[in-house]
Amino acid sequence: MRQNTLEQFCEKLSAKTPTPGGGSVAALSGALACSLGSMVARFSKDDSTAERWDKRRNRFLDLILEDSQAYDGVSAVFKLAKEDPARPGRMQEALLKAAQPPAEGLRLIASFIAELAEFAPKAKGSVASDLAVSAYQSEAAGRGFLLNVRANTSMLKDKAVGAPLEAEAAKNLEALLAGTKRVREVVNG
Repeated sequence: MRQNTLEQFCEKLSAKTPTPGGGSVAALSGALACSLGSMVARFSKDDSTAERWDKRRNRFLDLILEDSQAYDGVSAVFKLAKEDPARPGRMQEALLKAAQPPAEGLRLIASFIAELAEFAPKAKGSVASDLAVSAYQSEAAGRGFLLNVRANTSMLKDKAVGAPLEAEAAKNLEALLAGTKRVREVVNG
């Protein structure tokens, strides 16, 4: 996926296939948020912060493919015969595995927005709108990741297995929204 042009990615996204899907788009949103954050940091003469956010952007780019691959595992189990005795167990494993990339993405974007909010008062005024867009893109990523965690955990037969992942994801989104609010307050004065 990393080698695709944006046009190629959008073509794949618009196809009548389950992947790439919302989790991959959330990961792309995370990558875009980190990229804008890096630009703001560079204009604000903080190259070490920019480099750290560049590394995080690269992890989000990896998650685009990892999310698709994980959900491809779920799709493969759906193709098994319903009478196959191994199908229920394999489905639970595949769903839990498919919940991992968006859960990681939500952890990463919550951490990023906390750093962005801390950095915001130091940001150069001429890139304030970019700082705000980075925060809003982070929020879009976080909301998308949460939806994808829940989409996978909601299909688990054993709800206790998915409950900790859902609780962590909800907590991370709450922290992310608080960070987005702090950035917005700095930008708006």
